[in-house]
Amino acid sequence: MRITQAVKIAVTLRALRNAFGMSQNELAALANCSRPTINRIESLDKASPRSDTVDELLQVFRDRGVEIQVGDEDVTIRFTKDALTKATQEADEGLAS
Repeated sequence: MRITQAVKIAVTLRALRNAFGMSQNELAALANCSRPTINRIESLDKASPRSDTVDELLQVFRDRGVEIQVGDEDVTIRFTKDALTKATQEADEGLAS
């Protein structure tokens, strides 16, 4: 069974948002897109997201030190030390607010 690109992107975005304790609204603001766009991507809406939108969303996490590779058969997410530090800080900030 082949996993679609849409499923790989949806799972990747949701996993990364959760790792950083980030809401869809927060990610939308950082990526300069709308929250409904993120919701459509994560819920596998029929409309395919634009590739530049996906790139901007993933870039938010790459800027935090995450290495992301979306291959034909799998997705690899590697949290560097910087990424782990930032994820911890952002999660702590989310708990404080």
